[in-house]
Amino acid sequence: MRLSYEALEWRTFTDDSGDIVSFPPAPPFFGQERARAALELALRGGFHAYLVGPSSLGKHETLLAYLSTQTVETPPDLLYVPLSERKVAVLTLPSGQETHLADAVENLLLEVSRLDELFRQGSFLREKTQLEARFKEAREKQLASLQQEAQAAGFALSLNGERLEFTGPGPVPAELSARLEEVTLGSLAAAAELEVSLRRLRRDWALHYLNNRFEPLFQRFPQARGYLEALRGRLARYAETGEPLDPAQWRPNLLTSSSSGSPPPIVFEPYATAPRLFGRLDYTVDKGVWSTNVSLIRPGAVHRAQGGYLILDALSLKREGTWEAFKRALRNGQVEPVTEPQAPASLEVEPFPIQMQVMLVGTQEAFESLEEDPAFSELFRIRVEFAPTLPATPENMMALGGWLQAQGFQLTQGGLIRLYDEARRSAEQRDRMDARLIEIRALAEEAAVLGGGILSAEAVEQAVLAREQRSFLSEEEFLRAVKEGVWSLRTTGRVVGEVNSLVVVEAAPYWGRPARLTARAAPGRDHVISIDREAGLGGQIFHKAVLTLAGYLRSRYIESGPLPATISLAFEQSYVSIDGDSAGLAELVAVLSALGNFPLRQDLAVTGAVDQTGKVLAVGAINAKVEGFFQVCKALGLSGSQGVILPRANIPNLTLRAEVLEAVRANQFHIYAVETVEQALELLTGARMEGFRSLQDLIKARLEEFAKLEAGHDEEEKES
Repeated sequence: MRLSYEALEWRTFTDDSGDIVSFPPAPPFFGQERARAALELALRGGFHAYLVGPSSLGKHETLLAYLSTQTVETPPDLLYVPLSERKVAVLTLPSGQETHLADAVENLLLEVSRLDELFRQGSFLREKTQLEARFKEAREKQLASLQQEAQAAGFALSLNGERLEFTGPGPVPAELSARLEEVTLGSLAAAAELEVSLRRLRRDWALHYLNNRFEPLFQRFPQARGYLEALRGRLARYAETGEPLDPAQWRPNLLTSSSSGSPPPIVFEPYATAPRLFGRLDYTVDKGVWSTNVSLIRPGAVHRAQGGYLILDALSLKREGTWEAFKRALRNGQVEPVTEPQAPASLEVEPFPIQMQVMLVGTQEAFESLEEDPAFSELFRIRVEFAPTLPATPENMMALGGWLQAQGFQLTQGGLIRLYDEARRSAEQRDRMDARLIEIRALAEEAAVLGGGILSAEAVEQAVLAREQRSFLSEEEFLRAVKEGVWSLRTTGRVVGEVNSLVVVEAAPYWGRPARLTARAAPGRDHVISIDREAGLGGQIFHKAVLTLAGYLRSRYIESGPLPATISLAFEQSYVSIDGDSAGLAELVAVLSALGNFPLRQDLAVTGAVDQTGKVLAVGAINAKVEGFFQVCKALGLSGSQGVILPRANIPNLTLRAEVLEAVRANQFHIYAVETVEQALELLTGARMEGFRSLQDLIKARLEEFAKLEAGHDEEEKES
């Protein structure tokens, strides 16, 4: 069936006045109602979810925008606080209180200088003097008694530095030496007792002073009592011993904070390394000595997302090797900061409780290995699947306009329609549009530059042409080689066993090209041999297509007995791997032409898969293939008879460029849609498939001839 221009025309036409048009805001997840319903269920149930879909759909952006509209209870403030120099705990405070606690603690740390001033007060100094005086009086009494005993024995007691000793005639009596040792030890014990008393005095005075400062805070921050008591004890220890106090070791380390009524935290972490996810414990190294404290605990994405949502890239979880650790964290409901492997044992950090919803985002390929893990379905029960295409409806077109407008673009009605049509062409379906919003936005950005900031129909058309021109170099070189005869292609005449098959170049940029496919038949029993397959250039799907072709031949010509032919197939001038089944129709017509020894038109290119019954099946990249052959015909000269034979099932996928459509309207190029291999053969030969002197008669006659030759060969072998 030859398709008319009217049957091929797919574009949306409108007058573009150039006026900027305002569009209503696009609803969230427009066109992706299935995904939105699944996500809403996950949010209502508090379930972890994973968003699946091809790249460039804008899954991350859409999810972030949607989550920002959610209202949840304001999450509490979360802090790490020290309970000692070696132990750190998690503290939860009502929203907004962390700032007040931090200010209060900062004031408390200033008490160090005030304690120093406290011990210079007269009342404290008097108590201290009294303690010291009692010690001095007791010591002087002991010394006076020892002095009397020494004089009675004829010796004198003297002080040599801090050491007591006797002077006199002869050796010191043992009793007197023992008495001296007793007094010396008693003095040392009394000095130690004095030091303990002075420390106790300082501690009592400090606690008496500090209690007045801390008691109001115990009432104000009851959740922080353990932390505040530890801080009070450390300040008292400073007062008692004078041990230096590092303020950084005792300040609270804020992990998350939110004000009342603020939206839930939404954290997107694109690089899911362990430190970025779970936080880390940093260290300082001074002269080879490692040290750390609570202030060096760095929060991760898990901390920042508390009470809200954590969005992660599934591919990053796999690439960084953090899935197992993240799975354990979700199962256990807690995480610990990552420490350096070479760092010594230091802080004992309390595990951090996880209270958030996790949204994993990625392509189907990124989730394949994760879905094989039984724990994955337990943790992520909601699958939010995005469709690669959307219905091409006026509602979705207007939603696209609203979405682009929200991105800051200024559009005319014609500009939106031109973008909409390009989205339909990208989807290769007239009634669908490409859902890859990021790709559409990229084209809009280029058009805005060319249009001076305005997205008009002309600007979008210029952007599309500019894209094609940028990537056209490889095709330009190919067409030049075709015109120079480097590539052996014919677009006129008829040849037996040869046909122009349409392929797509798999290396970017992707273009459709004709490839000369040849078939040769001779008597034999090897049946169908694919030279590309034998050379290791054919993929599995390609090999399946060849086997399907052989199945058609067996079922169609079984009455002639086993196929008495050896048929070779080859893509000429092809030196790269070939895969896919879209050349199935071309291979079959080339084989039948070689078997029946009838020529095929070279001005018609062929694409389509076939099944074993000869039915022609749809293929992909249909527009690129048609346009690729059109470019070759134009380069070699349009004859008016050239065209493409394609599957009838591909008609809804035809969204051809204006140049091709205009050539069809001018009868310079033609598109034929077929449902069976027989219809394709009749177009390629101009002859009937069935009936008197039909193509079938030619094929069967040739097979009978091959069979006789094979039978004669067998007889010769027997005689020999």
